[in-house]
Amino acid sequence: MKILPFSKRQYKSLMLQLFVQLLSIVLFMVAFLLIINSRFIETLFYTRARSEMSHAAEMIDEIEKTSYDFFDEMKKIEDNDTTYVEIFQGSSDKLLYSTIMNDVRDHTMFDFEEDKQLFFGFASAKKLSSQQILEVTEKGTFSRVTEVPNDIGYLMYTTVLETGDTAKIYAQENIIQSNAEYTSGIIRAVICIVGIGLMVAFFIYAWLFTRPLIEMNDVTKHMAKMDFTKKCVTKSTNELGQLAESINSMSDSLACALGDLKEKNSQLEKDIEHEHKMEKSRKEFISNVSHELKTPIAIIQGYAEGLKLGVSDNPEDNEEYLDVIIEESKKMNDIVLDLLELSYYESGSYKLNESDFSLNEAIEEYVDIQKIRLDENNINVQMKLLPQMCVWSDEAKISMVLNNYFNNAISHCEGEKLIRITAGEYGEFYRIRVFNTGKTIPEEHMEELWSNFFRGDKSHRRDEGRFGLGLSIVAAIQDMHGMKYGCENKNDGVEFWFDVKKHVKNLSM
Repeated sequence: MKILPFSKRQYKSLMLQLFVQLLSIVLFMVAFLLIINSRFIETLFYTRARSEMSHAAEMIDEIEKTSYDFFDEMKKIEDNDTTYVEIFQGSSDKLLYSTIMNDVRDHTMFDFEEDKQLFFGFASAKKLSSQQILEVTEKGTFSRVTEVPNDIGYLMYTTVLETGDTAKIYAQENIIQSNAEYTSGIIRAVICIVGIGLMVAFFIYAWLFTRPLIEMNDVTKHMAKMDFTKKCVTKSTNELGQLAESINSMSDSLACALGDLKEKNSQLEKDIEHEHKMEKSRKEFISNVSHELKTPIAIIQGYAEGLKLGVSDNPEDNEEYLDVIIEESKKMNDIVLDLLELSYYESGSYKLNESDFSLNEAIEEYVDIQKIRLDENNINVQMKLLPQMCVWSDEAKISMVLNNYFNNAISHCEGEKLIRITAGEYGEFYRIRVFNTGKTIPEEHMEELWSNFFRGDKSHRRDEGRFGLGLSIVAAIQDMHGMKYGCENKNDGVEFWFDVKKHVKNLSM
């Protein structure tokens, strides 16, 4: 994956992209408002001045000219500093009223009815050098004029009153422009302050809006690395909240699916390993069967050929040859019968003939039968059984299990020459243990013990009469009964054990 430089990565982050977009909108609006403000605020003030001047003319037209309150009413109209009023008789230059009259009146005591003529006939106080007509309306004319010698520009509105007199209303342009500039400055400041405020607000908004998305992105990155422990945390109930919940649900589902996949993969590996072991066991089985049958077949063949060729005329020698042939044939037959029996058990064709019997009597009877063999090998037997062990099982097959364990113990009993048979009670079954002193079994051979033709000593001594099928038969018989079996190394020997199901009467006790 291409690693971007920090600046580009920063620019490409979702939060900054959103903030830049919002900032662009704010800057555009600020620039737009500033342009509007700079170009149209003065026009707006001129428009407003024209409206006020037109309105002032309408108010003057409503005042009774001969009323003593005329000056007071005019004063109210002239309160705006930008307004200066002149009223001329008819269309002549004879001045009937000017704002200056009110200013003099405010500072001089006089009777209007007696002294108002003092002002009549005055010429206009304003000496105008130029006049530029701006707009002609139905009620009057707007012009731009310049006063001399002060060179002050005025916006002048000229209209004819209902009395036929001419009214001229002035507004200083510099005051209009000054007000426009002042107002424009305030508006610019407000726009800038609001713009900065919006930038800060949009930055916070962009951060708050994108934070859940950044967290979701972080969670999905962990998910891509097969880490499903990290979750989206959000209190929102909108689409973002729903998306976070969906990501969490997907994470849980993927975690569960991955767990199942790992478990199935582990099981598959075990199955493959088991298959390899089975294949190895099959090859070893064929090799062992071939080895076990090869020797007696060779012996039988050799002695039979000797008889055929008449290698000896002595009847006793011939009888010895025949005894050897018979003995080897018997061994071959035992191997074949054991193999057939083992195959019979493992195929599931055999039906157990279960019944209740006394396990104590079966063990004691078997030990009595083996007494001669035990004495020949100088082996002592100790028994520590539970009283009245009544079990529910196939008695003949349990006797085979006991026989294989006991024969195995006799064959490997060394040192103190002791075999110990004990029993223990474990819930719904009894556990019988057969211990013999002697060498322990290497740990790497523990699983192979129950394989066909396995022998711990690897010597394959034929005089023992063992072919390595005994423990395989034990495993098959126990599997048929659904009972456990096993082997454990002790400090001074080896102990084999198997479980036998209790009879119902024993369970009810």
